[in-house]
Amino acid sequence: MIDRFVDVPNGYLYTRTHGEGPDVVLLNAGYADLRMWDTTIAWLAGIARVTTFDHRDTGLSSRAIAPYSELDDLAAVLDAGGVETALVVGVSDGARRGLAFTHRYPDRVERVVAIGPALGGFPDPSPEETEARQPMLELFAPRADPGGGRRVRRGGGGPGHLGAGAGHVPPAEDARAGVRERVLHPARGLLGAELDPPVKTRLGELTRPITVLAGGRDFRTSELWGRRIVREAPDATLTVIPEADHYPMLSTPKEFERILRDLLA
Repeated sequence: MIDRFVDVPNGYLYTRTHGEGPDVVLLNAGYADLRMWDTTIAWLAGIARVTTFDHRDTGLSSRAIAPYSELDDLAAVLDAGGVETALVVGVSDGARRGLAFTHRYPDRVERVVAIGPALGGFPDPSPEETEARQPMLELFAPRADPGGGRRVRRGGGGPGHLGAGAGHVPPAEDARAGVRERVLHPARGLLGAELDPPVKTRLGELTRPITVLAGGRDFRTSELWGRRIVREAPDATLTVIPEADHYPMLSTPKEFERILRDLLA
């Protein structure tokens, strides 16, 4: 394993490289850090050169103190690791960043794998899309913090965010401290920007192949976003894994491994 810190404007990013072979870049979900990929790297590094990194406000990377480009951060990680083109695999919010990166830097992406894509609200939603979002919004309805900080739901940041309740918080913080940090520092995680307008409104402009994976046990919005991507992007497919949840690499690891191996083959 090679680990390094990559300097970026107003901060730094922690990144790791494992294995040898074709390049694969793994993009974390929401507030998760790169440890969420440990079980994937255990087999993937045997057939590929795998790059992971902690985006700002997570893991060993720096806090965001000013607005920054999520896409330029990812480009800096690839440059530092000597990655010219890669299979880009993103889960939840990482899927959004992967799709946006593919739009801006198509020559650096062989294919993007969007797992449980979390792209936010649907533009011009259909009745089905509006109805599908309601259970998620109700489950993750924010609670007001007595101290007047940002409204959060105790135990995590919602779908696409492995929050404090899932144990993926920056080192030296326990679960309660992780939630407390989000309340007291509302700017954390809110200063990064992708495309303007966002990629969810520009799916038809994506020129690289897209594989969307959705879990049958996930919120239905993931599958509906997959359908949107397939409908609007020129080259996209959707696979629903019936027994998977939002994180198929953890809930259905053998099926997830089979799919990635097929794509790399």
